[in-house]
Amino acid sequence: MGKRYLSPINTKSMVQIVIDRISGAIIDGELRPGDKIPTEPELSAMFNVGRNTVREAIRILVAYGVLEIRRAEGTFVCDGFSPQIINPAIYQIILQKENSYDELIDLRKIIENGVMQLLMEKKVSQETWNKIGCKCDLLVKELEKETPDIAKVADADIDFHEEIAKATNNSLVLVVHDVIVQLTRESRYHTIERVIAKGDKQYLIYTHKNLVEKLQGDDINALYAAINDSYFYWKDIYR
Repeated sequence: MGKRYLSPINTKSMVQIVIDRISGAIIDGELRPGDKIPTEPELSAMFNVGRNTVREAIRILVAYGVLEIRRAEGTFVCDGFSPQIINPAIYQIILQKENSYDELIDLRKIIENGVMQLLMEKKVSQETWNKIGCKCDLLVKELEKETPDIAKVADADIDFHEEIAKATNNSLVLVVHDVIVQLTRESRYHTIERVIAKGDKQYLIYTHKNLVEKLQGDDINALYAAINDSYFYWKDIYR
């Protein structure tokens, strides 16, 4: 039985149609990580489109981190995903909207609410809790310095939340977390800078320690309250 994604494109093709056909095949499992895709001439004939169209579609998918070209071997589906896969339209929206920061914080809160709920529902080993606690301690250590290095605090904060995402043992959670990190890295840096400038770094320490404590409990409402308190504060401090 032939592969559905290789059937000819009968209408006048656009590069995006080829991109959608190939990426759809990956999502549906017809193409898997590490698979070699047909050559440009083969895809051109199968899709009934010009080679230049196929070449441009492949170039874009390589730039997104979906495909990789191996010299003398061919074009392959990447073994993993990268934040480059994010549709550039997302960045366009963020750059153009006046209230984009609030929307980013809302998005981050929604994602992290789900991540932390998932973690609370799982049976997490003591070793995993120790790793999360260690990342929290490193963040606190950076914050407790007389003159905290903003970049190191921001990196420690990202590492802390990444450790929580890793603890879910869900690869999709990690992909989404990486996306959120890329979208909020700059705003996270400036928010931390303002928190420290206001002399409120102890509150930042408290919110992270409180999250770890609530995560290890069994009261989901207490966890949500801890997350909400933190995010309301972050929105307020940035204005």
